[in-house]
Amino acid sequence: MATVYIEGTAQYARVFEGDQDLGKNLPEGSDQRVKLESIQGQYVMNLYVTKEAKKKALADGIPNKGMVGQLWKEDQEGEIFYKCTRKHFNPKFTDKVTGEQGVVMGPPQVVKDTPEGVKPWDKAEDGFIGNGSGVIVKFNVWEDKICEMLAIKVVNHVKYEPEQQNGDF
Repeated sequence: MATVYIEGTAQYARVFEGDQDLGKNLPEGSDQRVKLESIQGQYVMNLYVTKEAKKKALADGIPNKGMVGQLWKEDQEGEIFYKCTRKHFNPKFTDKVTGEQGVVMGPPQVVKDTPEGVKPWDKAEDGFIGNGSGVIVKFNVWEDKICEMLAIKVVNHVKYEPEQQNGDF
């Protein structure tokens, strides 16, 4: 197992408990939705990086392709991003205390850089992580193909602003 850190810019961060992707937008009974339901949702965030940061991440062990599909992507403007994920529940792990199959992993740890040092993120006080926030993401990588988001350090917070709805749309 390797631990890898990648610095970049957060986009569409859903990294707090209760905000994970549960697949509700997917068709009922679809393979993807059934998988998301079996892991009680997943925490996700697009991490925008430079070409140099991607090259370093690949050299450090972040896989170019995941078990399910391509995790490195380009948006319509040609910007590179990595789709960071973390299962809420891992049915393949065994609970060390009870011996039962399946372990609640919970959300990634989120911390913030302050003048006094690194402190835990307080969602009630700090809010959600807005698009454009500068972050450093810590990953665990197994067998050069399984990659899990462990923690996020917010180094430059951009306040989350929900989209304003005009009229019926």
